[in-house]
Amino acid sequence: MISGWMLLMMSGCKDTSQGSAKSSEEEFKPAGGMADLVYNPVRSDGTIDSSYLPILTWNEVVYDFGTIFEGDVVTKDFSFTNTGTAPLLILKATSTCGCTIPEWPKTPIAPDSTSSIKVKFNSLHKAGDQSKEVTIFANTYPNSSKITIKGKVDLKK
Repeated sequence: MISGWMLLMMSGCKDTSQGSAKSSEEEFKPAGGMADLVYNPVRSDGTIDSSYLPILTWNEVVYDFGTIFEGDVVTKDFSFTNTGTAPLLILKATSTCGCTIPEWPKTPIAPDSTSSIKVKFNSLHKAGDQSKEVTIFANTYPNSSKITIKGKVDLKK
């Protein structure tokens, strides 16, 4: 026997509003503020809604600094543009080695705006061919991209 409490709970989940529920085909559009930065573009059917996303477009993703001497420090600004329709927020940037330090903008980059990530490579104790990758995590889809700084480090004479 079902108690009155159970019937009340079951009926509380029933949609009695005729026509007021959104259909699954209707698109969600963020309404500003933090929603602009955390919008999830993956629809329930697995397709991607790219109409409201930041898009990180790099001017270049690999920088070859050529040949330097051990102990030299190389700095490169990797420029990019937000070619999407929503503000771009870089959450973090990580490198494959402690000798490579990325610095990234901490504030949102508006659509059609340009910025850069500075990558500093310290060649101390790094003789030979070098290739250091930096992974950038952002509110884009996919949520990460990579840039690389590379070259050759010769021993000092």
